[in-house]
Amino acid sequence: MAQNENIIAHAGIRFFGSISASATHEIKNNLAIINESAGLLKDLSLMAEKKGHPLSLERINDISERMIRQVQRADLVLKKMSRFSHSVDQAMEITDLEKTIIFVLDLASRLVERQGAVLEIISPVAPMLVSTNLFFLENMIWRAIETACCAADNEKGVKISFGTNVSEPLIWFTMNRVKKEIMDDIFRSKEDLALISYLNISIEKNNKNTGFGLLWPKCI
Repeated sequence: MAQNENIIAHAGIRFFGSISASATHEIKNNLAIINESAGLLKDLSLMAEKKGHPLSLERINDISERMIRQVQRADLVLKKMSRFSHSVDQAMEITDLEKTIIFVLDLASRLVERQGAVLEIISPVAPMLVSTNLFFLENMIWRAIETACCAADNEKGVKISFGTNVSEPLIWFTMNRVKKEIMDDIFRSKEDLALISYLNISIEKNNKNTGFGLLWPKCI
């Protein structure tokens, strides 16, 4: 048990590092655009001061709006990272699976784009709630998304859906076409196995071997 806890702790650190690196890259891009815009404003000011060029209020307004948009985008990334950081606050909590998936996809949107995948979420018939560790659930969901994106062939289409029995929570990740060699060897790493054990879930495959599900024990 202690060994498994060490393994999932290291996996969690890597997961947090990947998300943090992606977020800081986004913020760095925002700051670069803000810096460029500030330089343009300075150039306009110098041209007006030294060469007598009239200030274009329309251009100043466009540059200002551009800077405001980038500040808003950076602020949104920071808010998401703050929420993500608070995932570790409680060891166990009641969590909505669909909302957690949406958040992880939003948080890691840049990483998903790099995979070249198109993901679609089909909402459950009713909210699916589980009592779990939110941070490690987010880690497992990201691993499932990564695995589905890697296993998807050609169009890289991945559909995320849910089982119909809310007392037996199930998340399906289904691909249009798959690389069978990847599907035959999913979730075999020690980190994945430790996460699966810690979260008390099992991995199911569909009959066509084109998808897999995360299955929780039946709620009593």
